[in-house]
Amino acid sequence: MQLIDFKSAENLFFKYKIPCAKAIFVVSKKEALSAVKKIKYPAFLKVYGKNILHRTELGGVKEVFSQAELVREFLKMQKIKGIEGIIVQEKIDGKSLIIGMKRDPQFGPVIMAGIGGIFAEVVRDFTLRIAPVSGKEALKMLEELKGYDYLLGKRDKKPINFKAISKIIVALSEISLKEEKIMEADLNPVIADAKRAVAVDFKFIK
Repeated sequence: MQLIDFKSAENLFFKYKIPCAKAIFVVSKKEALSAVKKIKYPAFLKVYGKNILHRTELGGVKEVFSQAELVREFLKMQKIKGIEGIIVQEKIDGKSLIIGMKRDPQFGPVIMAGIGGIFAEVVRDFTLRIAPVSGKEALKMLEELKGYDYLLGKRDKKPINFKAISKIIVALSEISLKEEKIMEADLNPVIADAKRAVAVDFKFIK
């Protein structure tokens, strides 16, 4: 199993109209310094390589606040085995969700939507559907989550844009049906607020 290359992932986002965070793929310190001028601080550096499936565990994701931090972390990341480049990405605030897909031998592509963030692994709040998933069904998936009230903003008065999230779920469903080389997909997190939903971190595995 390997990640598809960064350009191919970008093409999927464009083709299926999935909004994603502004990101620039770089291979040198000079390119990184140039990229961050467009991204602005704070920014994230993320290692990319087709065989790097769990980059956080390798120290391959870092938030940087200055040029000195960027240079220091960039040089550290270059030592990670299997690196092909580094993504310089904008920081986006909002509520975290996870949207994913896996191909089941019996049922075919299965679409997942769940609550993301720091408690995702502990709470395990997610729901599943067999593709295809319609916009109406995508909204039902979100309503089934235990954290639905959190998404509605009942506590903090900050509801997310459910229509924007549902469109990403539907788009991933379409990818699962039309792009047979993609065996798994993991959009984690997707950051949502009242105006939009944006894929911030992603894995497409072939």
